[in-house]
Amino acid sequence: MRVSMYGDSVLLGARDQLLARFADQQASVDAQEDRSLLGAVSIFRAAGPALGDVVVLDFGYNDSSDPTVFRGRIDDAMGALAGVKHVIWLNQHDWGGRAGMNAELAAAPTRYPNLEVVDWNAEVNAHPDYVYGDSIHLTTAGREAMAALVRSHFDAYVTSLTPTTTVPSTTAAPATTAVVRQPQPVRDATPTRADSDGTRNLAEVLGVAALVLVLGTVAIIGVRRRPAQRRASSSARSASGSVTGRRQANRSHT
Repeated sequence: MRVSMYGDSVLLGARDQLLARFADQQASVDAQEDRSLLGAVSIFRAAGPALGDVVVLDFGYNDSSDPTVFRGRIDDAMGALAGVKHVIWLNQHDWGGRAGMNAELAAAPTRYPNLEVVDWNAEVNAHPDYVYGDSIHLTTAGREAMAALVRSHFDAYVTSLTPTTTVPSTTAAPATTAVVRQPQPVRDATPTRADSDGTRNLAEVLGVAALVLVLGTVAIIGVRRRPAQRRASSSARSASGSVTGRRQANRSHT
């Protein structure tokens, strides 16, 4: 991403550490001693689209401590940064009546959704060695800490842009002991297709065999009956002949 950083002498002290932390991004640091927020607004307006995706700010030390005045300057600055996707703004270490300014900055994200306020004041309170005796300018440890803090918030913003996918967890089923039983023969009153086909084929064979047997028996009986019929026919003809002869003899006799 294009990351532009603007500030006063405090941010200037951490310039090298910030560029090292953002070496993988298109980062630039524009910081100058005695620069106020009032003077930076014109820089934002002149930069326009060149401001990039993310802008990091560290201002207030050279501005009036009047919260109302500072609130107006916050509005001017955020108006000039309206086209920036995300603004990371470090508040001031409270070194003398700056709590009201920090309160105005903390309330600003309710008016500007692209603004994120980083509590640098809390970091210094937890680690006084981050600043010199003036409670403002950074020691070596403070420079490293500020660069790391800015990078962590930048990374969190980038992560928020990545859609997340919920993957359902897979729970292994508990191990079970399988009992293998020998298959038991199943008797079914309804024959299967193969059985029914076999039964039908057997019935057909038996039917044909029975038919052949019947026809053979009939043929044999017919053969046996023919000689008897012939003999009976011959006997009948002989008997008829005898009767006819006797009738003719009787007629002659008469």
